[in-house]
Amino acid sequence: MIIMSEKVSIVYWCDGAGHAARAIPVAKEIESRGNEIAIAGGGPGARFVDLNGFEQPGLTHVAVKGDGPISFLKHTFGSLIPNIFTRSKEIGNWMKEEDPDVVVTDDLFAMLIAVKQGRVFYRIDHLTPSLFDLRWRILSKIYNKLSLIFGEQIIVTSLWKEEENPQGYTRVDPLAQEGESDDGIEEYDVLINPGTHGENFGKIKEDLEEKGLNVRQVGDDEWETKPAMTPYTEKADVVICTGFSSIADTVVAGTPCIIYPFLPFQKAIADKVEEENLKGLEKATSVEEVVEKAECFSNGEGENPEYENGSKEFVDEILD
Repeated sequence: MIIMSEKVSIVYWCDGAGHAARAIPVAKEIESRGNEIAIAGGGPGARFVDLNGFEQPGLTHVAVKGDGPISFLKHTFGSLIPNIFTRSKEIGNWMKEEDPDVVVTDDLFAMLIAVKQGRVFYRIDHLTPSLFDLRWRILSKIYNKLSLIFGEQIIVTSLWKEEENPQGYTRVDPLAQEGESDDGIEEYDVLINPGTHGENFGKIKEDLEEKGLNVRQVGDDEWETKPAMTPYTEKADVVICTGFSSIADTVVAGTPCIIYPFLPFQKAIADKVEEENLKGLEKATSVEEVVEKAECFSNGEGENPEYENGSKEFVDEILD
């Protein structure tokens, strides 16, 4: 369906900064075409949305936590469920107030609200059922089927855009936060981007520096939060990261990327990268392997990835 739209609302999921990171290039592209944009989400990614000049409401943050079954259940019933209800009510009121023509979201509860309010919506994702084992694949297919019954389509930001699309899907290139200028940014050997859930990165940095490499780490005491990452990934010989949005910011800049995954979905992406033998992308599962591969890339071994920013293709799908 092609919509002649004057206003688009983006609601990004709030647990992890990557959801906001991929919403930003879409929002900028929508705005650049003369359309009005309203964005909401909250959580760790909210500061990046603010830095890029977008106003947003202060929605309740929902996070899944718990180191074991008991702590998980305590968090679920004591915090998660109440916060979901509060957040959903806030999104519903905000959406009514903004009254968008189109909604773009990766937030399940925002989708339900869009359905309830009779709004056209598109789901943004970076995962397809084929990436999962049987248990998660079944759940993913059910979720996708429900999304497509009520929504327009699922737009997937992907490293393998040429792969055949499941019904209802459209693949686009990775969505990256491109900056206005990289003037004054020093070049360095390795950029480490730990993400929200990463670990062991202090050890990785220490080992790389012992090998004489110039290393920067996102989020350490010397790092000042940036509105866009591609000017910095472009200045590195190689980037080490965990999540898909960090991968996108790296490959769109044409910089080699080592994926050091932790969460199940991150591991699924890394396994697929290894299976496809993608140019300029490597999977690593230990500190030693990360350091070894980073040293190789910093010495000029290996190829650079070649990807465009998928934001234009994405917006082509939702606007005429």
